[in-house]
Parts: sequence; structure tokens; C-alpha cells
Amino acid sequence: MLYNLPSNSLYGDKPIPISLPDNWDVHISEFAGYNSPALNEAELRRGIHAAIGTAPISQGARGKKSAVIIIDDITRPTPCEKLCRAIIDELLEAGVPKSEIWFVAALGTHGVMYREQFVRKLGEALVEEFEVYNHNPFFNHVFLGNTANFVPVEINRDVMAAEYKIALGTVMPHSYFGFSGGAKCILPGVSSMRTITANHSFTSIHDFNMGKQQTLMRSDAEQAARMMGLDYKVDVLLNGKGEICKLFAGDFEASIKEAAKYGAEHYKSDFVPDCDVVLANNYFKPTEPNCAYRPEIIASLKEGGSFILASNTPFGPCVHYLYDRWGHSSPGGLMWSGCYSKEAKMGKAIVFAQHTIKGARDPWYIDEASGAVYLRDWAQVLAELDDGRAKKAVIYPNAECQIVIPE
Repeated sequence: MLYNLPSNSLYGDKPIPISLPDNWDVHISEFAGYNSPALNEAELRRGIHAAIGTAPISQGARGKKSAVIIIDDITRPTPCEKLCRAIIDELLEAGVPKSEIWFVAALGTHGVMYREQFVRKLGEALVEEFEVYNHNPFFNHVFLGNTANFVPVEINRDVMAAEYKIALGTVMPHSYFGFSGGAKCILPGVSSMRTITANHSFTSIHDFNMGKQQTLMRSDAEQAARMMGLDYKVDVLLNGKGEICKLFAGDFEASIKEAAKYGAEHYKSDFVPDCDVVLANNYFKPTEPNCAYRPEIIASLKEGGSFILASNTPFGPCVHYLYDRWGHSSPGGLMWSGCYSKEAKMGKAIVFAQHTIKGARDPWYIDEASGAVYLRDWAQVLAELDDGRAKKAVIYPNAECQIVIPE
């Protein structure tokens, strides 16, 4: 059989065709909303205006002399351009001067974005018309106090300088926060390294809270967002092609409750047990392939089977000041705790990735030193797997965000 593997998020979104032997029993486990229709531009604009729990931007921003639009970075799949154009039109209707509207990319502790990445997120025209900045987690913050969990809240000064604050992003299951979206754009998004490190100390890379609507880390983020005065949040959900198919907007706490409730069903997926071959594909967050290397997905593999972690983007692996290794001699990022290893039950662990960086890739895929094999061509992968015998296989096209409950 031939299957188009979702790939290259924000880099053309061109799938990679892969072939599988005809004598294999192949299961494709897509999330429930995989084939949901995309919203058109008019529907996006109506969704942004239909505020949940607060006034629409065109009313809430009246009398404000400046506004900041906080966007997620290139490591996240949100198609921002049409959303931002609608937001800008609402701000202009409210009377905010065009010259006093600017963008800040919510990098958290990720590496910076360059012009090419800003254009991929916002389009050429917006990058030319409006001021666009990277968040700096190391400098230029305003201290606002502490959360109930004693996390010091320090927020980007350029964000705080705006009289009206808007943010947008994608809602999908997340290992630490339960769901992305909501206040996550603030903490970690535009917070200081000190704030992020304190908040992320409540978990480890081995914690998995996928699909939970409330976690300790999210509680901190919501407190921080209230303290800094986030006025409006736009949260979207995507279909299997990376298109916006559902939108929630308004007060960030009210809208994320609705979005997470919807997302719990939207991302629900069938668990396929006792497989000889498991292909865990990371489409929405390909710069962080490890997000698809999850216990719930690995549980589909029977003892001695072959596990394939697929993650393809020309961007390559993420740069992360908390979780990266940063070379042989360095101690790693501030919360570096080791690479992801090939599990004992795996006969073979294969990484199918066309754009990696040897050494720098190990923290994000499966550590070569543990026995993982890195292959760039699908024919090479198939040569490793196909011995002529019939096999049961499963493909999880969006393993980074699918809600899978093992039997």
C-alpha cells in the first residue's frame, strides 16, 4: 500500500509518500477530527469576533493607544497570517493606531526566529508593515510578583508596554500542560528564564499529562497571565492537513476551557495493540520529535517489534535553552536530564528524518548511542523492516498530539 505521511509543517506541508508491503496488516489511526473541514477566512473572522467571556477586540481595545500581538514560534504549527490580519482589523476599528501595533514571538526558551521564519508565520506583507520581535528570556523583563506556587513572574517588557495584549496559538494535547493554548503563550512564552525554570521544575521529561484540562504548570501560567493583563486570546484547533478547523476566542481562561473540552474529543484516537511495527509520526511539532515518543504510543508495540519515529522538517531539530545537550563538554541546558533511549522491548528503533544535525539531534529523537538507527530515505527504512513475512503495523500520523488510551 502507499501512504502519504504528513510532513513539513509550515514548510509547504508536503507529505512524504511511503510504501508498505501488501502482505502487512496496516492500521491507520487518525485522530477523530482529522478530516474536519477547514474554516474559510470569513469564518475565522467571525470566530475571532465572537468573544467568549469578554468584549470583542473592536470594543475591548477602544481608547487604547497601543497593542501587542503575541504569536507562537516556528516550532508550532499555527498558520498565523489570516488570524493576525483579522485581529489587526479589529484593533484598527477600535481606534488603535497602526503604528502602535507590534508583534512578539513567544519563544519561551527556544532559539530565535529569523526573517525567513517570521515570513512563514506571518507572510511577507505583515513582516514589512509591522514591528516584529523575538522574545528574549535572558533580559528585559518586568517583575510582577509571585504565583501561589512561589514562582516569580517576570514578563517581557515590550509585551508589558502595550496597553492592549492579544495572543494566539494552537490547542493540542501537551505532556506537561495537559493542553497547549490558553496562558501557555505567556508562561513560558514571554517569561524570563528564571520564571520558566521555576515553573518547569514542577515536572520532568518523564511526566505525561496528555489531555488533562488542568495541571500545576498550567495553574501557574494562568496566574501569570492574569497578573500581566492578557486581554484576549485566540486558540485554534487543526485538522490532519494542518488547517484551522475550529476556533475559540475571548478571555483566555474561558476560551481554553471550551477549547480543551472540544480538543479532548477532537484528538481522540484508536489504540492498536500487539503490533510488529509502530510508526509514530510527528507532523505538528517536527522540531521536537520526542513529543511523539510517548509511552501510550510505544504501548502498541509487542516485544521485539520495530519502532519508527518519523519527523520531517527542513528546519531540523529545535534549539532549547532548557532541554538541549549543548555539546560534549557542556552540562547541557538548565534542565538537561539526558537523551531518550531505545526501549528494551524494541527489536529495532529507527528514526526516519530527512533533515537532522548529528549530535544536536540526539536530545530530540532517539539517542544513537542507545541503538537507534537514523535513516533519511524510506526505501532504507523498508529494507530494515521487510523480511517477507506478514506483519501487523500501525501508523499514528500525529503521534505528538493524539489522545491514545492503551487497553
